[in-house]
Amino acid sequence: MIDILFVGIGWTDIALTLNRIAVGSFFMHSGYHKLFNAERHRTFVDELKSLGVPALGFNQWWVPSVEFSAGVAVLIGLLAPLAALGLLVIIVIAMATSGRQRIKLYNPIDRGDRVDDWLYLPETLYAFMLIIIVSAGAGPYSLDALILGLLNKHVA
Repeated sequence: MIDILFVGIGWTDIALTLNRIAVGSFFMHSGYHKLFNAERHRTFVDELKSLGVPALGFNQWWVPSVEFSAGVAVLIGLLAPLAALGLLVIIVIAMATSGRQRIKLYNPIDRGDRVDDWLYLPETLYAFMLIIIVSAGAGPYSLDALILGLLNKHVA
């Protein structure tokens, strides 16, 4: 019982897998809708315009393409650290652009409130979820683990 209080229940592989599936699913769906739903794409383009994002013609397709393809890769665990790193770049840019504007609208009352507002952003949560995948990999329940197992069997 004491171990559970200090080191948890020990289902680390399951927790890492659920984290990977959750964040991969989010980006896959987000990218899909921005690519294939005309209204959602238009809303995304309008947001890019209002933020002054350069190369609008390129970024309106590049960003959701990366979200979708890297989201699928993270979801199934295929080259997951690399895919998560690509998504992390996108989410950091989103935090620096639209996230910063939302923080201003929250009108934080002091530095502590500003930190709280940044931590309240969903992008911050997704960034931490992606950092886990970049640092820990896809885990044992992934295509990466399957491929590595086959490669190790072939080499040995």
